[in-house]
Amino acid sequence: MKTLEQLHYLRLARSENIGKSTFFRLIEIFGSVQLALEQLPDFAASGGLKRQIKIFSLADAELELENTQNFGAEILTFSDENYPRLLREIPDPAPILTVKGLSDFFTQDTVAIVGPRNASFSAMNFAKSIALELGQNSVITASGLARGVDAAVHHGSILSGTIAVIAGGIDHIYPKENAKLYDSISKQGLLVSENAFGAPPKGGNFVQRNRLISGLALGVIIVEAGLKSGSLVTARFAKEQGREVFSVPGSPFDPRCHGTNRLIKDGAKMFENVEDILAELPQLKAKFRQVKMLREPEFEPFAAPSPKMPSDIEISKIRKEIFAKLSLFPISIEEIIQELQAPARLINIALVQLELADKVAVNFGKVVRKN
Repeated sequence: MKTLEQLHYLRLARSENIGKSTFFRLIEIFGSVQLALEQLPDFAASGGLKRQIKIFSLADAELELENTQNFGAEILTFSDENYPRLLREIPDPAPILTVKGLSDFFTQDTVAIVGPRNASFSAMNFAKSIALELGQNSVITASGLARGVDAAVHHGSILSGTIAVIAGGIDHIYPKENAKLYDSISKQGLLVSENAFGAPPKGGNFVQRNRLISGLALGVIIVEAGLKSGSLVTARFAKEQGREVFSVPGSPFDPRCHGTNRLIKDGAKMFENVEDILAELPQLKAKFRQVKMLREPEFEPFAAPSPKMPSDIEISKIRKEIFAKLSLFPISIEEIIQELQAPARLINIALVQLELADKVAVNFGKVVRKN
């Protein structure tokens, strides 16, 4: 039953110390969301948590689902057949998406366009014209509903199709000046959030949002970016996700263009007009069509029973060894496996226990010690 599945997902995803990576690795360990929920207290205690871990209650999950539906939005779990397929393939996908608007946009060709909030007039005009032309060629645009380039993109493609990925809950409009644009997108486009209903946007949420913007797209166009621009973070995510990165060149005398020029020097494709990306679309679609075929029709990816659990002694030994060797400098899970010469499943179980106990943090495959 879809609602029961949604409640299980909400309870696990919203529980204490459960990040995106932890969510999926728990299910790899136990084979189902329900079993993972049942094992949370014991797993957190095994990792060293001295108190009871806070599990998102059934009542709270039901309330979030009710609030979402009353708002006119919908919750999509990772195993929902309507969950965007391109997003399934990225590292650390969102276990849950809340969407409002035309969710069939997920099945259409999409290109992301991003740029700075303090963009020049020329950059915003260019971004708007790109979005308009892409729409005229039946391509959906994706951006982040921020002021500046993002807002220009949404304005340019509101009639042809646009996706706005927001950093707070689906009901949280940020910035407030984009309230009318938000309302228009909710009716004519698609709003997307991975955060809980009612959650305000926090600093780290904007970085996390960027990976979803690029993950929903076949390619990403960067319009004007300084060397410390958040748009370069989106470009980095795009590369890691196998997306094509296009960069608009600018004057070497304008600091707002140093980031985009650097991207081109580092291998991004120069973008001058819409034909630059339209010519690439058939190849990009073919690439991701092959990837998607490998996953079909696995809408229940965690249905298989989990393998036999290692003994408590084995887990305790490797957990202590991992924790003793960790530092404040990130190290990849692959490096830990290689260094300790231990089975990946055993390492994974130990790391999840340490995460639940709030002793380590795992983000994008990198592990750091917290205390």
